[in-house]
Amino acid sequence: MQEFIAIDFETANPKRVSACAIGYAKISNCEIVETKGYLIKPVGGHAPFQSKIHGIKEEHTYNKPEFGELFSEIQDIFDHSLVAHSLFDKQVLNALSDHFNLRLSFDYIDSSSVAKEQLPNLKNYKLKTLVKHFGLPAFKHHDATEDAIACAKIFLKLREQGEGKTLQTVGDRIAEFKGMVMGILADDEVNYKEAYELLYWLEDHVEIAKQYQNIYLKTKEVLDDDHLDKIESREMKTLLDNVLKTL
Repeated sequence: MQEFIAIDFETANPKRVSACAIGYAKISNCEIVETKGYLIKPVGGHAPFQSKIHGIKEEHTYNKPEFGELFSEIQDIFDHSLVAHSLFDKQVLNALSDHFNLRLSFDYIDSSSVAKEQLPNLKNYKLKTLVKHFGLPAFKHHDATEDAIACAKIFLKLREQGEGKTLQTVGDRIAEFKGMVMGILADDEVNYKEAYELLYWLEDHVEIAKQYQNIYLKTKEVLDDDHLDKIESREMKTLLDNVLKTL
């Protein structure tokens, strides 16, 4: 893969379709050749909790295009293989495609999964951890463009030491699941984005969801109202702590 585009979305509320920013970094011949970011008027408006994470508010997006309007300007991005540092961004893109009837088809690589396979001894696989591990420059987390650039640099480093293989066995997926749980618990709390990412991962890996049905059902339950309050967050943390002891 000589050319790919790393992307990152920020969302304005718990709905996957609520993208309020997209950033990307285009890579050609192992060099970043283009970077850009856009603010987006989100579907469903802004929620205070999400704004607190990335700083994007109604005043920043009220006059920006919705993703459906922006798409004609950026549609060539999706002609390339996409790399992002979670399954969350894939789910956001699929939700946007469905909502705006864009019929997007794209190749997608989750760089955090590649890192989990290639670097099994790291304490977690968050962007900041991997940036530090590879000695890359500091970046502004939750800025979509800077996150995309960090993702691109991390993926290039991972490729230098051998591009990860597609996860095939149940054992490999269990290891990936363990890495995800460890990453979620690394800062001693569970936030809404982590909970959604866990839910989407389990939905994509049915055999693991069946094996850890209590986690799957609880995650689905607490996100049923598209909100994760403090009590639900603590419940999720306790459940994940207990599951981690068995992995």
